[in-house]
Amino acid sequence: MAHRAIDQVLERAEQAKSDSDFTYFFALLGAGEALAKTIVLSVVASIGNDKDRHRYRLEHQLVRASGIGEWSQVIEDALTGSASQFLLVNAGEVKVELTRTCKAGEWQHDATKALKEALDHFGIEAEELPVKSDMKRWFRLFATLRNKTKAHGAPQPSICGGGAKLLKQSIDLVYANFSLFHCPWVYLHRNISGKYRVSPIAGDDTAFAKLRTNQDSSLRDGVYMEMGGPRRINLMHSDAELIDFFFANGGFTNKSYELLSYYTDNKATGDATEFLSPPGVLPGSETDGYGELRARGNTFSNAPEVIKDYVSRPALEKQLRDLLLDDRRLIVTLHGRGGIGKTSLALKVIHELFDQEKYAAIVWLSARDIDLQQHGPKPVRPVVVGPDDMSKLYASLVLSQEQYKALKTRPYFEGQLQKCDLGPCLFIFDNFETTQNPLEVFTWIDTFVRPPNKILITTRLHDFKGDYWVEVKGMEELETRQLIQQTAQLLGIADLLSVSYVADLIRQSEGHPYVIKVLLGEVAKLNRAANIPQLVAGTDDILTALFERTYSSLSPCAQRAFLTLCGWNSPVPRLVLQAVLIQATNERTEVENGVDLLIRYSMAETHRAQVDGQEFISLPLVASTFGRKKLNIHPAKSSIERDVEVLQMLGASQRDDLHLALAARLEQFLKNISKKIEKGANYDSYAPVLEAVCRAYNPGWLLLARWHMEQRTLDGYARAREELRRFLENGPPEPDAAAAWWLLANACYQTNDPLGEVHAFIERAQLSNVPFTDVSATANRYNQFLKEQGSDLNRDQKRDYAERLARVMDARINEAGPDDLSRMAWLAIHLRNEAPARDYVQQGLAVEPHNVHLIKLAERLGISPTVQPEA
Repeated sequence: MAHRAIDQVLERAEQAKSDSDFTYFFALLGAGEALAKTIVLSVVASIGNDKDRHRYRLEHQLVRASGIGEWSQVIEDALTGSASQFLLVNAGEVKVELTRTCKAGEWQHDATKALKEALDHFGIEAEELPVKSDMKRWFRLFATLRNKTKAHGAPQPSICGGGAKLLKQSIDLVYANFSLFHCPWVYLHRNISGKYRVSPIAGDDTAFAKLRTNQDSSLRDGVYMEMGGPRRINLMHSDAELIDFFFANGGFTNKSYELLSYYTDNKATGDATEFLSPPGVLPGSETDGYGELRARGNTFSNAPEVIKDYVSRPALEKQLRDLLLDDRRLIVTLHGRGGIGKTSLALKVIHELFDQEKYAAIVWLSARDIDLQQHGPKPVRPVVVGPDDMSKLYASLVLSQEQYKALKTRPYFEGQLQKCDLGPCLFIFDNFETTQNPLEVFTWIDTFVRPPNKILITTRLHDFKGDYWVEVKGMEELETRQLIQQTAQLLGIADLLSVSYVADLIRQSEGHPYVIKVLLGEVAKLNRAANIPQLVAGTDDILTALFERTYSSLSPCAQRAFLTLCGWNSPVPRLVLQAVLIQATNERTEVENGVDLLIRYSMAETHRAQVDGQEFISLPLVASTFGRKKLNIHPAKSSIERDVEVLQMLGASQRDDLHLALAARLEQFLKNISKKIEKGANYDSYAPVLEAVCRAYNPGWLLLARWHMEQRTLDGYARAREELRRFLENGPPEPDAAAAWWLLANACYQTNDPLGEVHAFIERAQLSNVPFTDVSATANRYNQFLKEQGSDLNRDQKRDYAERLARVMDARINEAGPDDLSRMAWLAIHLRNEAPARDYVQQGLAVEPHNVHLIKLAERLGISPTVQPEA
């Protein structure tokens, strides 16, 4: 048997054995405490998620527990109390092991007996051991031994040896036989690539092996146990190296709680915020459906009423109504940020459908666990959290009590999804992201639903395949103004809102209805129109409610992209953001997917610049404020801030900036790089980002080349030469290509590459927008090159260049003057075509008889000029 966490503490105890019996005994007490807590936490992790949050209730108790005695109470509740009915099916053997009464010779009895004998050895009073005992008694006895010796006693060193022997015997029996130590335990760490590092703790980790290559799962880093699926051990911490294990150890505050290592005695802190909600049964949501199907127009439905202060959104309402009446769309998803109005929109359209004859029934199934009320988010009890709850709710709505008791509800509901006894049915699953496993539940629904039945889902997350999804974004301006006016009148603050403040509120909130209501609520509290960003920053609980769940579902690359954007409150070119992140993470595909995920989950918004159509990414104010708080505690904060510094070099801009364009941002970037270089920075530290952008945005190469050439250094000309070639490889438009070939020729000249210069000019001459004078100058330069360095070219290359120039000039001969004709004649001579050469010379002399170049050519070709040159 080997479990890394238990082996560590037993190893420490073994080392203490050589010190003294006293030290050995207390080391074993630590090992026993680690063993007991590991068992308790594994049993609690084996409790399934239910509407009444029994697992959370027990963890809420453990994280505040000041002694091991409270841990023994928790395992009693988990095994035989109200929480026990929610133990997973796979935990059946565990429950039997710990609750079955056992006789002498069975490990449970013998381990408990050895513990009782240790208590007797120290003269500590404790409950008696019956002939048969269950393992729950072991936890009670261990708590007594620990408290009477370590917490409230000081046993004599002389008797510690015998007590240690009995305690070790008890620990060994439990450790060697308890079944959960045989199942797979691992530590999961999600790499920046989205794949997981799986560090084995116990058992065969084959069940987790797929996570090493699968990027679809979204599991938080932590210790996991396999129990019909990964089960996170929430109050036991470690890391991917498995150097140490920490267990919850009391010291709970509103911000943190203490974690203790029984191996090193080191302490750490855990995040207390996830355990601040009170335990117990929560009140229902304001959007829970009715407990019965009611006649509503031509339909039976349990859907709740329309939200009272709902502001109509005509365009979205029409889109959703058309989709729900369209037989081609089997599953429709309303997707958007928390509080954006998905549920209220769905309810508004559903109530309009009551008078239609499309659906015989409309069934509302709500998984909502938080109500976003104007005075803040409030936890509520979800009606359904998984297929079993959904099935039971539906059956309770349509069947009598006798029928309900007589059948298995899940197969019944699966049959109704295929063919509903009531007739065509619309099933609405509200707040789908809070179900136990949204992907699995979606697959289950998608497997069974058949037309004419239809599915409508509202969700913050969207990872489903096969549905038709509608993005619910912020309200349009007129809708937003109506909401502000309506809410301000309700709160009695209309006179506090100036025209400019309303405009600022619309801009800063980006039409998010819940954010608008909250901010106006803050104005009412303060009785003044306070600074909007400051108001947003002061609403921590609201920010958490809106974004925490979505943020936790993002891949590591998506989280990093989000935090990077949070550091710079300005629209950022998507290409530059991705280039910066690729440079930092070396994960191209994951970065691109991560940015896509941000947009798909509505954590970021995109828009295209009017000038060049390039995509820019920005964050809403509330998302940015939430992200900055996350950035403050992120382990990669320093690295992210370095990336932000690079983005800041693009310069600030606004979404409505008419001059917003990627080229303009790159120009600003290059100006700032110049300033950095003047202060001693090295260009090579920025080169990877710039080159990554240019690979995706070809005009960037031209900008970069111009910038390098402006430095007027040999290195700058050399870099520009390569950048221009990359630009031209991608076939840019002719005007840009002409400029690039001209710059390339210049760069080749500056780097002493005459052949490259000639080639660039000849390529440029092929473009239709190049003036004929430039083409003629190119022919002159080529003729000169052949005269001075013709030996550098082989015969075929010489001929190719000459033919290409000759074709271009001949096609535009009507633009040629006498000097141009002389250059065309020389090209013909190089091609050994004397007949065209003679024609060019004669045409030129007819126009300008005294032209020196033509007269020399005439003499070379044996043509008698009719006019001699002037003296």
